[in-house]
Amino acid sequence: MRSSSSLFLIVCLSITVGLLWGYGEFTAYFNQGKEYQIQVRQLEKKLEREEFNYALLRNQLVDFQQSVAVILPPNSQIRNDVASYELKNFSGSLRVPASIAQLDLSGLFFEKGKKFFKEQKYEKAIKEFRKVLDEYPLSRYKIESHFFIAESYFLQKDYKNSLDLVDQMLVQYPDNDLTGFVMLRMGQISELNNRLEEASEIYKTVQSNFKSEQLRRQAQSLITDLQVE
Repeated sequence: MRSSSSLFLIVCLSITVGLLWGYGEFTAYFNQGKEYQIQVRQLEKKLEREEFNYALLRNQLVDFQQSVAVILPPNSQIRNDVASYELKNFSGSLRVPASIAQLDLSGLFFEKGKKFFKEQKYEKAIKEFRKVLDEYPLSRYKIESHFFIAESYFLQKDYKNSLDLVDQMLVQYPDNDLTGFVMLRMGQISELNNRLEEASEIYKTVQSNFKSEQLRRQAQSLITDLQVE
């Protein structure tokens, strides 16, 4: 009798252990499937962010090219060179994976500033670009914001403030092509003040210190024009 009871207990324990093991395996499988679902949702959200960022960058490229058309005369070599520089700059950005950090508000201020710039509302444009520099010092729009502020002052014939921005770019971004373009503006300001030797030295500095062939050619063209005069 005792033998039968012991056997019965062993069978019951075996069944219980089997059920517990099966439940454990089922739970683990279910949880694993749930984790996969969470990962899929996260990947889908990441893809949506990247697609949004890609579309945003494409729109920025078109807007910037239109802005350059407003800044400079139709046949201006500087205009063509700046547009070419931005094309390379945005093309590189399109290959960079999107991230939450890239979706900060600096892009909104930057786009608003460009809108004001195209409408020739330069003071309002400067205010928006300043927000990018002051509130988002790590923004990817900071160099372009410096450039537009310098251009806004230049187009208002506020040459002193324009030169201050050129100085800032020389200190902060000495090797950036946009710094070379605003240095050409510096040379043009020197020309307007009849300081032709100074203008020539600025153009020569751009020609010898920047790697961009477009910048070098434009600097050489300006030097040649000075010599002709």
